[in-house]
Amino acid sequence: MVPSLLRAPSLRAGAFAVVDYEHTPVGPYREALTAVALSARSGWVPWMVVDSEASRAGGRQGWGLPKELAVIDTEAGLSSRPTTARVLAEGVDLTVTARVAAGRGVPVGLAAQLRQPRREPAAVRFTGRVRPAVVVLEGTAPRGVRPGRRPGLALAGELWIGAPQG
Repeated sequence: MVPSLLRAPSLRAGAFAVVDYEHTPVGPYREALTAVALSARSGWVPWMVVDSEASRAGGRQGWGLPKELAVIDTEAGLSSRPTTARVLAEGVDLTVTARVAAGRGVPVGLAAQLRQPRREPAAVRFTGRVRPAVVVLEGTAPRGVRPGRRPGLALAGELWIGAPQG
């Protein structure tokens, strides 16, 4: 998509992600989320579930994220085997399978803003590597997510979210 089209008010790019955090201030946990682009460099998260009460509490208090508790099981695959995740939450029973391209991936550094309702924007930075993937979503998905097969990305690296500015 042409970057100028991302800024058009009538278009909204969306994403669904399952994330497995190894090192955080609240310990390791998993989350699943939907994200909506507000511009080329900002977005908001309308739906998010986590498998950690500490993450739920911290995300709600610190950033106004709509975190709820869920069961999230993941199984990392080898390059010849897909990676799978199952997300069980209120109204959601979704299996996500990703066949990720082999190799180390391409280095990437991204900067954006998280803009949650009733909160000031927070800076977000990701540094790491990205690899293409084919993703299949099966089951009952959260609102705004359609099951099916589509192109995706696998990211590995470090995510930093600053305090809301203001």
